Amino acid sequence: MARMESRLVIIDGYNLILRSPRLRPGPERTLREAREKLVNLLAWMMGGNDARFIVVFDGAELAGRDEASGRVQVMYSRPPEKADDVIRRLVEKKVGGEEHITVVTADIEVARHARAMGADVSLADLFLASALGSPDGEAESPEKPVNLSKKELQEWAEIFTRRAAGGAEPGGEPDN
Repeated sequence: MARMESRLVIIDGYNLILRSPRLRPGPERTLREAREKLVNLLAWMMGGNDARFIVVFDGAELAGRDEASGRVQVMYSRPPEKADDVIRRLVEKKVGGEEHITVVTADIEVARHARAMGADVSLADLFLASALGSPDGEAESPEKPVNLSKKELQEWAEIFTRRAAGGAEPGGEPDN
């Protein structure tokens, strides 16, 4: 009997929220509401596939308030630890287990660590674009996501090129 590989998507929570005008806190949305909007988005809009999500937030004021709801688990770092440290520890613990690991972040150091450990990496902006899309009746925000510098683009390209050079995905053809 073939085992269906499930996916675990580890999300750098504030990193993702602050990159989207539709999630970011502001006059119309508190930080708590922004967190809740992201969790709801993951729970309802990401389909009924086999993916689970762990969203990690810096938790200076919220330490100890981890929560789980369906396929989405929320974790808060406990100072002096940062969310990046929690993500690194999760990746080290989970890679090589039963689930395929993907880390969603725009933090180059978190991405490098995840890739070095064998996890996939999804750039936060691309993940947001696929998750949020453009719902009917809602105008596109005139605000653009934070742009990456030329150096950051080169660093990201290096991470993804290194993956491609490592050979094929399971069941695929090697890159030539």
